[in-house]
Amino acid sequence: MKFSRLLISGFILTGLLQAQSEKIMIQELQRDVAQLQNQLRQFKDAQDQKNAELESLLKQSLDSNAKLVASLGGLQQSLAAAVAEQNGKLVQPMNAMGIKVDQMSGSFGALQTSMDEMTRRIAKNDERLTEILNNVKTLNAPPAAPPQVSLPGGGTASAAGSTAGASADVMYSNAYRDFSSGLNSLAMDEFHAFVGQFPTSENAPNGQYYMGVIYDRGEQYEDAVKAYDAVLERYPETRITRDALYGKAVALMKLERNVEAKKEFTAFLAKYPTDDKAAQVKQYLKELSGPARPPLNNGKKTRR
Repeated sequence: MKFSRLLISGFILTGLLQAQSEKIMIQELQRDVAQLQNQLRQFKDAQDQKNAELESLLKQSLDSNAKLVASLGGLQQSLAAAVAEQNGKLVQPMNAMGIKVDQMSGSFGALQTSMDEMTRRIAKNDERLTEILNNVKTLNAPPAAPPQVSLPGGGTASAAGSTAGASADVMYSNAYRDFSSGLNSLAMDEFHAFVGQFPTSENAPNGQYYMGVIYDRGEQYEDAVKAYDAVLERYPETRITRDALYGKAVALMKLERNVEAKKEFTAFLAKYPTDDKAAQVKQYLKELSGPARPPLNNGKKTRR
């Protein structure tokens, strides 16, 4: 009987100990969960603070650009008033005075064009800053799936690709317009973005080639060679490919890398013996094979 009581007491004690041990484990687990929740709150607070600071900086940039646009508008009005006043004073029945008025009008027109271009670039920067600000606001939101359209014969495809061609044409047209206007820095950024976003479009070889031309304009001949090489390596045979080969050879000659330049000019003649530039290429080869010639960049060092 006494043994039975001891046995029962042992079971009860064991159960109590086990319950106590489980209680301790639960308490430790709850403490760990509380610590993890606290760490997550701290991380979220820090992330929210960083996002708020970035949003504040972007808003300040937008405000600064808006003030600059307002200042330019005031300057434009002041210039217009000054020119109008000057024209009023100069309107006399004299040929000399009439010539001066025409000259001032021409100068004002050029200034107006420059200011309009500056305003357009500022507006474009505002659009980019606004886009960045919107992206910050939706930083933690999951990207929405593109809409699906039905294909003939079954299956679906993303509708986003239907506008890719139009977007590529718009980007290329804008870049070429700025390139033709001599806005080299802006055109370079636009061609770089176009080729990066639409590397397989039909105008991609042209965009890559014009990047080389812009480098050539800025006497950055090393970069020009790399840009022309990209045309030759990435794209099939086109009219712009032969222009890139010619441009690369001329850039090498400007760098006084004459052995490489002769190699590229020779390759050009072998591939395009009847091209319009063939006569000029032969003249360059003759000069490179003769006595040392002065550098085509007038002794200026290329900028990297």
